[in-house]
Amino acid sequence: MRRLALFVAFFVASLATVGIALRGASLAYAGESIQQADLQRFYQEINSESFDGKLPDVPVRWSDLTDTDAYGITRFDHGVPYAMELDRQTVHSKSFAMDVIRHESCHIATNAEAKRRKEDPHGATFVSCMARILETDTAD
Repeated sequence: MRRLALFVAFFVASLATVGIALRGASLAYAGESIQQADLQRFYQEINSESFDGKLPDVPVRWSDLTDTDAYGITRFDHGVPYAMELDRQTVHSKSFAMDVIRHESCHIATNAEAKRRKEDPHGATFVSCMARILETDTAD
C-alpha cells in the first residue's frame, strides 16, 4: 500500500510538472485542437473502460481555472457531480486532457466514500482508484 501511495504521489507530481511546462511553453505549442465534444467523448471512454459505465453522465467543458491553480475540477452539489471543467490555459493535448479527466473521474467515483470515511479528497480511497485506473490503462 505504501508503494501504491508513493506511485500515485509521483504520478500527481508528474502531472504538475507537465502543466507547469505547458503553461510556460504556450507560445511554442504546436496545437492539438481539442473540441468541447472531444472532452465529453473522452469522459465517456474513461467511464466505459475504467468504471464499467457506472459513473453518472456529467457534462465536461472548458473553463478558466487560473484562479484555482487547477488543471481540472469537478463541481458537486450535495454530493452529486454536476460538471467537470478542464483549464483551457494549461490543458493542450489529448493525453493531458485524458489524464485530467481520469483524475476527476476518480473524484466522482470516490467522493461519497471519502466523505463517509472523513478522508481528504486525495486520500487513500482516491489513491486506490487512481492506481486501479493506471493499472488497467497500462494493461491494455
